[in-house]
Amino acid sequence: MLQQTNISVKHFELAEAQYATGRFHLMDVVFRRWSSLVQETLYEKMGLMFEVSAENVEQLRFEYFFSSVSEQPIYIFETLNKGKGLLLVENSFFTEFVLKNNAGQETNSSSLAQLMREHQKSLLDLMRLMIGDFEKSWLNIAEVELNLNRVTIYPHRARVMLPYEYCLVGCINISAGDILSKITLCLPLTGMDSLFKPLEKKKIIEPESMEYYFPHVKQHYTDFLDKMEYSVVAELGSTDLSVTNGKLEEGQVIPLENKDGLVTIRINGSPVLQGTTGVSDGNYSVSVIRGTEDKKPSAIQQKREFKQVAWPDQ
Repeated sequence: MLQQTNISVKHFELAEAQYATGRFHLMDVVFRRWSSLVQETLYEKMGLMFEVSAENVEQLRFEYFFSSVSEQPIYIFETLNKGKGLLLVENSFFTEFVLKNNAGQETNSSSLAQLMREHQKSLLDLMRLMIGDFEKSWLNIAEVELNLNRVTIYPHRARVMLPYEYCLVGCINISAGDILSKITLCLPLTGMDSLFKPLEKKKIIEPESMEYYFPHVKQHYTDFLDKMEYSVVAELGSTDLSVTNGKLEEGQVIPLENKDGLVTIRINGSPVLQGTTGVSDGNYSVSVIRGTEDKKPSAIQQKREFKQVAWPDQ
């Protein structure tokens, strides 16, 4: 007999996340990785949790891009093939950085040039970390190194490419409360070609998250395995108990079948190693010879005294 019950059911819809990517898929992946790392760096150095997002990377003529550059902190670096690129910091972010360092003191009366002279070292330290974050964002994709060359606030000193040359431009948007700013990266296209060509036929899409690559994550799993409990059993041989009809008696001798005379070591029930029985320091022991799938003996040299015990003839 079925009993009818009233059960309330709450409906949920699965959320979807969509990423819009442009012409340069790999660069978009790198910039999204970069935004995640920059968020952590800003929180560590400024104590503010910014919302950081990346825009799709575009290909522009340097003349068109350079027309938007104003008097602002400009970091000039060298990249592959001795090409030069730019890292641009908006004045709104720089002002917030200065206020944070000055504990809220008034800075409106100071010019940009004066503020840069006073705070260039601390801002430079932060930008070095951001450039380092960009290099880390290429992990498992390609090797990229940006060597900081010089710093200026004047656009006419930052003409690092010819007007007709193409460059790759991407930016990350930074916001926290009333703060809304961006950091822009301009890379020479000629300096990036050598990276793109080996990856043109690559079919695997790189993971967005960097968490799977950081050393501390690997260490986490190493520590996790170290703390696990393992069941280690030395299996001398096997036998068929069907002849006993399920009855085992005290004093009964059960022959074990072992064709090669080696002991199988099972870890958590899985056969992993093979070795020979013996005595070491007065204890029954097993000297590991090889893995169960290996054909060659182990290259590990036994430092402790081990007296081998031979299997009796069957």
